[in-house]
Amino acid sequence: MIVGLERPTGGTIEYAGKNISARGATEIRRWRRHIQMIFQDPYSSLDPRHRIGTIVGEPLAIFKEGTTKERAERVVELLRMVGLDPRYVKRYPHELSGGQRQRVGIARALALQPTL
Repeated sequence: MIVGLERPTGGTIEYAGKNISARGATEIRRWRRHIQMIFQDPYSSLDPRHRIGTIVGEPLAIFKEGTTKERAERVVELLRMVGLDPRYVKRYPHELSGGQRQRVGIARALALQPTL
């Protein structure tokens, strides 16, 4: 519910002392950059048509973080951070093991340096 995948039927959701369940669509979009999710099943959460570099860099592109070159450098940094070889940027999810796919999901979640 905190990331907005489900709507609450009652009560409120508070984070950092603020009611985030009562925010409008524009406010929720701004808030989402601070909240990232790591899905339990990494294979179903990774688009099989995209390469790993695109998947990890997607949050950066959506929020227009840096130039194309800076985003590519950040993707390499994130892959290293989670213990993956930077050459994986050109691979597809089906070419990775389950643990490696999970690391891709973690790298993607860390891309925007979320607080939650």
